[in-house]
Amino acid sequence: MQINLIWQKTGAVCFALGGILYLLAEKISSTGWQDPSYSYLHNYISDLGIASCGMTPDGRDICSPLHNVMNAGFAAEGILFFIACWLLRPLFSAPGRHVFLFSGFLHAIGGVLIALFHSGGSTGGVTVHQAGAVLAIAGGNVCLLSAGWMKLHSTGWRAFSLFSLALGCTGLISMVTISFDILPTGLIERMSVYPITFWQIFTGLWIPTFRKQSA
Repeated sequence: MQINLIWQKTGAVCFALGGILYLLAEKISSTGWQDPSYSYLHNYISDLGIASCGMTPDGRDICSPLHNVMNAGFAAEGILFFIACWLLRPLFSAPGRHVFLFSGFLHAIGGVLIALFHSGGSTGGVTVHQAGAVLAIAGGNVCLLSAGWMKLHSTGWRAFSLFSLALGCTGLISMVTISFDILPTGLIERMSVYPITFWQIFTGLWIPTFRKQSA
């Protein structure tokens, strides 16, 4: 029992830490852009991780001197996300737990692929990068949905459940609409990614708080 409690606390820390590190990596690496400056509204998140300066095939002017910071953030967030899912599996043990773990694993694999294979490179590199992005975004948002579904009827978890389901749906819908150019590129992409980031930080803080209240 004590070991499970320690695992849950560690898992909560991994969730929150992964999200915070990701946001910090994004902010720090964006400050390295000088000419051009980085735009959260119009630039892809992955532009921060491109190692070379110059025009991309689709005409975007890229120069990210702190690309290593962003790529480390991509990888660290993905790995910490899956570690958290694994450590918290006793807490998310209802039907749907296999989806929770598998989608968390896909999210981690996607994060590592994004870090290793940068956008805007060779054709093969872009393909692997895009596959990683799909795994990271889709896997992460499905993980949110599975967590919300599992806790929907658990005492004291209804707010967490509805929040998780709302964020997961927002993320998946936004991911599907990225290619439609409905909103600025950077905005719509962040609408598919940030639900995962905010959820993992929220979950990392929620679990210890819920444990104290229910003790």
